[in-house]
Amino acid sequence: MRARLTILFSAICFGTTGTAAALGPANANSLAVGTSRIVIGALLLQLFALGKSAGRSPIRLRAWLWAGAGMASYQLTFFAAVHLSGVTVGTVVALGSAPALTGAIDWLWSGTRPRGRWWIATACAVVGVIILTASKGSPTQKHSMLGILLALGAGASYAIFAVCSKEILASGTTFQFAMARVFGIGAIMLAPLLFILPMEWIATPQGAAMAIWLGAVPTAIAYLAYAYGLQSVAPNEAATLTLAEPVTATLFGVLILSERSSLTTWVGVAIVALGLLLLAMQRSTNVRPGVSKGIA
Repeated sequence: MRARLTILFSAICFGTTGTAAALGPANANSLAVGTSRIVIGALLLQLFALGKSAGRSPIRLRAWLWAGAGMASYQLTFFAAVHLSGVTVGTVVALGSAPALTGAIDWLWSGTRPRGRWWIATACAVVGVIILTASKGSPTQKHSMLGILLALGAGASYAIFAVCSKEILASGTTFQFAMARVFGIGAIMLAPLLFILPMEWIATPQGAAMAIWLGAVPTAIAYLAYAYGLQSVAPNEAATLTLAEPVTATLFGVLILSERSSLTTWVGVAIVALGLLLLAMQRSTNVRPGVSKGIA
């Protein structure tokens, strides 16, 4: 139960991303924001990892690289999808596809089949997210097929990150060390973009505050909590639990940004909450070092 609650906490932290970006500089490029977020988050995670163990069991280099690449790819594909298809469609396709894609990739990667309750909980949560995002949709937004494909790519990128991180944690690596190295790899992959994209916004007080918040709360703190929970929760279940993110974003939007809400919005929130409650009440299965099979 505690493991799932920490993942729910991480989803709440994730849910502050949109509000923080809305309160940030209007001229901040979304791709530059995502890149600065992962770089700052990686630096903070290095501090949390000081003195933490890398584990005794050997971890294949492929698992580290795929986990880091998955996180880096998520930043690129998600922000591009939102730009091309709009926040509503980009978010619902990326978040809605992540649990199913994670379950499928985990099945292929480690041979772990999703359990029965996960299917019910995921169905409830995905339907709720669709209703929730549809209630905030903009009918004038042009939805491109490329944007939808990029959103699916974001869901797959997250799935790869989650499944490979699970294998790393199963080796006995501390969750602090695991996240520090994974995000470090992802940050190295994206850091060159900081010298290409317009970054003048980050020198302003508003821009610096936004970048630090995004790097600290929905990245460093959130992913430490996520990795802690992932030690005892299957990746597909963790992906479903993180569907609490759009619920959190909606609540912050109403309370902080004074966005309008409707009955449909709250119906979506209730359905997502029901799915998450079903999953949160399921017993955790402790992960022992070396249990993941992996793909050769």
